[in-house]
Amino acid sequence: MDSSVSRASLGIDYKLLRRIPYLILLVKYGINEKEYVTINLTRLANDIGTTPQNVFKIINRLAEEGLIIKSTVSGQLAIKFTQRASEALQFVIDTIRHYLDERLVIRLVGTVVSGLGEGSFYMSLDGYVKQFIEKLGFKPYPGTLNIRLKPEYVKYRLYLDALPGIYIEGFSNGVRTYGNVKCFRATIQGLPGAVLLIERTHHGPDVIEVISPYKLRDRLGLKDGDDIEVLVTL
Repeated sequence: MDSSVSRASLGIDYKLLRRIPYLILLVKYGINEKEYVTINLTRLANDIGTTPQNVFKIINRLAEEGLIIKSTVSGQLAIKFTQRASEALQFVIDTIRHYLDERLVIRLVGTVVSGLGEGSFYMSLDGYVKQFIEKLGFKPYPGTLNIRLKPEYVKYRLYLDALPGIYIEGFSNGVRTYGNVKCFRATIQGLPGAVLLIERTHHGPDVIEVISPYKLRDRLGLKDGDDIEVLVTL
């Protein structure tokens, strides 16, 4: 979403602004737009100094106002953000970023792991490459670097699911279709690149795929098991 998008164009009014602290708190618990996440009402109540009954009322109110969707997973209450909630969070980030006159960054740390060898194929497809050049400003090396995040950083990766990011559209070549990809610009130990959130992936939320104009394994001298830091720009 363009950071110049105004509060009025998003339909963010006083009522919605009052809900943003709750959305931010839910981000802390890993709530995102991609998948349902179970929540513990008692724990959440303790965090904000109220009762589980009041938390349940808040959850229902957020659902009624179109900010979350409720479900059940293994008999437990589970929720996920709607697009409206993600846009509201992005508005907050853009506003703070404008006030501070700087980019906000999420730090992800993990270890290098081998992938399934599919990255080189997908990163060489014209339908993706043309959009990467247009929207990210670089032609990626035909391959991805797979990073398994340390457990304490997975929640920050899930936070990215709640943000719009840079949208790479899926396409069809007449034989098969290829899914959408959401990107966030990033630096990988000082080198430019992007983190990919792929619509169709075999990986769990603890693994991210990174692209760059460079072959990162060679440029940074990386091997499986090496620690690596990625700074994601919001």
